[in-house]
Amino acid sequence: MYKLVVLLVILLSGFNSAASAELTNQSPLVTLSQQQLVAEKTRSDLLVKKLQGLQNEQKTTLPVINQQVLDHLNLMIAIAKADLDSINLSLKTTQQSTDLIQDSIRNTPDQWETSTRIGIPVNQAIQQQQEKLQQILQERRYLFNLQQKRIKALQKSRDTLQQTIRFVEEWHRDLQRNYQLQQQTSRQESLDMLAVRLQQEQQKWMQRLNQWSEMLQKAQTTGFINNYAYDQIEFNIFEAEEKNNLLETELNTAKISNKLKDLATVFNQKLSLSTLSNLQHQIENVSEQIQTSNSLLQNKLKFLKNYIALINKDLQERGGPDFAHEQVRLSPLKEIMLGYQNLFLTMKQLEKEAATQQILIAKQLKLQLANRQGLPGWSLNAWFGLGQTIVQIPTLTIDKLVGLYEPVINKLELVSSWQWLVVLLGALIWFATWLKLRRFLAVDRVRLQQRSRGFFSAQTVIVVLQLLQRHLSGIMLLAGLIGLLFLLNIPIKLFLLIISMGVVCLIFSIVIQLAHILLLENTTDESGHDVKLYYRLRTTLLVGGIVTLATILVNQLPVNYEVQDLFGRLFMLFLLIVALVLMKSWEVVPTLLEPYIENKHAYLKRVVRWLSFLIPFSLLTNALIGLVGYVELAWAIAHYQGLFLVALTAYLLLRGLLDELVRWASEQCIRHFRNGWLWSQALLKPFHQILKLALLLLSIMGLFELYGWGDRVPLINTSLAKLLSMKLFVIASTATVTGLTILQLAVLVVILIWIAHWSREFAYRWLFVHTKDLGLRNSLAIFTHYTLIAIGITIGLNILGLNWGNISVILGLFSLGVGLGLRDLFNNFFTGIFLLLERPVKVGDWVTVGDYDGQVSHIGARSITVTTDDRQELLVPNADIFSKNFINWTHRDSVVRALVTIKTNRKDNPQRVRDIILEVLATIAKILSNPKPEVYFKEIDKILLEFKVEYYVDLNHISSRSGVRSQFLFSLWERFASEGILPPEVSQDVHLAGSLLLNPDPGI
Repeated sequence: MYKLVVLLVILLSGFNSAASAELTNQSPLVTLSQQQLVAEKTRSDLLVKKLQGLQNEQKTTLPVINQQVLDHLNLMIAIAKADLDSINLSLKTTQQSTDLIQDSIRNTPDQWETSTRIGIPVNQAIQQQQEKLQQILQERRYLFNLQQKRIKALQKSRDTLQQTIRFVEEWHRDLQRNYQLQQQTSRQESLDMLAVRLQQEQQKWMQRLNQWSEMLQKAQTTGFINNYAYDQIEFNIFEAEEKNNLLETELNTAKISNKLKDLATVFNQKLSLSTLSNLQHQIENVSEQIQTSNSLLQNKLKFLKNYIALINKDLQERGGPDFAHEQVRLSPLKEIMLGYQNLFLTMKQLEKEAATQQILIAKQLKLQLANRQGLPGWSLNAWFGLGQTIVQIPTLTIDKLVGLYEPVINKLELVSSWQWLVVLLGALIWFATWLKLRRFLAVDRVRLQQRSRGFFSAQTVIVVLQLLQRHLSGIMLLAGLIGLLFLLNIPIKLFLLIISMGVVCLIFSIVIQLAHILLLENTTDESGHDVKLYYRLRTTLLVGGIVTLATILVNQLPVNYEVQDLFGRLFMLFLLIVALVLMKSWEVVPTLLEPYIENKHAYLKRVVRWLSFLIPFSLLTNALIGLVGYVELAWAIAHYQGLFLVALTAYLLLRGLLDELVRWASEQCIRHFRNGWLWSQALLKPFHQILKLALLLLSIMGLFELYGWGDRVPLINTSLAKLLSMKLFVIASTATVTGLTILQLAVLVVILIWIAHWSREFAYRWLFVHTKDLGLRNSLAIFTHYTLIAIGITIGLNILGLNWGNISVILGLFSLGVGLGLRDLFNNFFTGIFLLLERPVKVGDWVTVGDYDGQVSHIGARSITVTTDDRQELLVPNADIFSKNFINWTHRDSVVRALVTIKTNRKDNPQRVRDIILEVLATIAKILSNPKPEVYFKEIDKILLEFKVEYYVDLNHISSRSGVRSQFLFSLWERFASEGILPPEVSQDVHLAGSLLLNPDPGI
């Protein structure tokens, strides 16, 4: 700042000074500016040469990297950043001084014109002052040009320093990666050497173990061995086994330590959020391994300590002069125990290191999620610098693409002739595949669309094929590029920018075309909301595609973090706009999909409606979180939400495909099989339920795997065998219930439920279909039903491990319960069994129970169901069949007799009445002619004749007896009316009050 102050003082004093140096005699400020310009140019040239020297030094870097080289590069980066800060400060100061000089140049002509206009005579003093002003003006212009050149030199130095920093940072990252690989390789080599050494020692001990085992077997076979020798051999075998276990534990400890060091090396770098999460998961796994090893070591130390204590106690009890010798023999076990103690201490230290790393990673994750990135603010210079960096993006892109030339040429020079032949063959296959797909999508897709029959899955496949047809060229070109790079052994990482941008273009084009197909080509909304939504989405997605391409581009280029953050915010703004557009028309998508969703899948409609609202809402919240600065948190939430939506969408699509597949199979089954409906309902429907449950479980497990929670959820992390063998509880002190027992019982219960629902239908309609007696057929079906259930219950008791003694206890308790409160229930149950055996009634029989008549529609374990003429379901307990009056009209056959009483007038001819009744009975088709109807003359009264009509009907051919009776009476009334047969007339007595006066005059 002192230079700025000096400049201001000189400028202010230049107008009032009595004498000033001529331009030929330069002022100190001009001389200083010239010296600064020369120094800046020299520094700029030195920085360029230094950058070139660093680039040459990178090419000649030794393959062996040490920490000193990395520290040297870190120092260079720190120095370069300090120089860059100094240059930025100088550039800012120089720019300010240049602005002041420019302002003074503008103000000097104004002062000159003012002194000339006021009409003062031009004398020698004024002329000298004008010359001085002219000289000052020229000096300032010259100084302004010097400052402009200095600014350019500073900008060149700044750009060179920025390039140097980027180059050295990239060089440092490469060396850091190589150094880590070198360290990992060194640690792996040390681990391999340790493993080889331990394996050699294990082999020696295994040889000794085999020798001692052979000696022990030979001694046991021959019997020539004393107790001392036998104990000695057993002790040697035990020592060899423990030594092998110690060596194996030592190797395992070394592997865990090596893994922990590798993770610590990775953690020292700048890591992304996903990498940190993965690293945390790996360290958690290592911590679990350490805890397991600590538990095993503790148990092993406790066992050895007890073993040595038992041997010492035995030696002390035996005593004798060999006590000291036996103590010497125990020294190898004590050494083994000491080795376990050292490993236990090592494991404790590793456990502390793992816990420390877990804490650090958790803090780093929390910091990254809670870190709020800020924009450059309202500083004009900061935004100006940001704009300059953005302007350099096309140049950096071209440089990156040009940089691909040399590595690609180097790789192509290594390609052999046979590789070129493989590339040519691959190109021919690629071209043939392209042509075949074009033909299929142009012709066969139309045929598939004509045969789709409105299935949702078929419509989905058709839409996918349409999208594939419209983007086949882009997909094939992208696939061809990747295949070509693979065949030529060119790293795909070199073309990652091109491939990423191609994929983004394809994705946005596919989304726009999908919106075109759903919203424009299949217009169903009369209000036009779908068309408006399409045009909004198309405009938004076109702009969003450009923003996404720019975001990917800046993340692949060597630009500063502020530029990357700015484009990340722009991408979040794009997501915000998309969310607002979708939320405004969130009801359009459910309206489009409802015609393809069956009414019985109401849950699917609700899911689609909820997703149509939740997806835009989640996009909106994530975009707002990212826009306020929590970009990492927004990306983390979006990552988990995206995985959840992927899993949910996959589940819904597979669920819909499964439903339609089962529906198609059911239609085929009904069409081609005799009992197709039974097979579809009894087998396909339960199988469908099982598949839906399995699909749900697989989707949940897949979601956990996508989230990386597979090893963190105990139910998934636990092995299946361990989970099934887990002891839960004990029944009757003899039967142990495990997870496998519960699984077997669950399967058995499902099978029993299925048997209870379908076994009777299967037995009646399929197994005993050739049995002509329907009652016997029904009884056999019921017996089959009960037999299968009894077998299932017996199997369940065997699964529980209950013996007949336990079963007898259970049956005793069961009998007690029957005697106390379930007597009526079991009375009806066993009566039902006798009903099936004696068969006094069967399904379809017409019965009379009390005041109710009806047909037996069902025979159950507790009661029978009688359907009356009024369509009422009457439940009759089975015990009432034997204990109360019960009439079965169709026990032997379905022909029953009906009685009708007919009364006529006393004056009618009874024989004529009988003939008319018989003629009317003969006209009714539902009345049987065999046995033939009969008419009996029942009574002769003073005023009437009474007849008893007897006829027979087949209950299997009539809907009800009342209907036949009604039809007969209607026909008889019409015939009586036509024949003049009157109903009986009841005599009446008339009583007159008072006296009756008779007129004696006969003429009146």
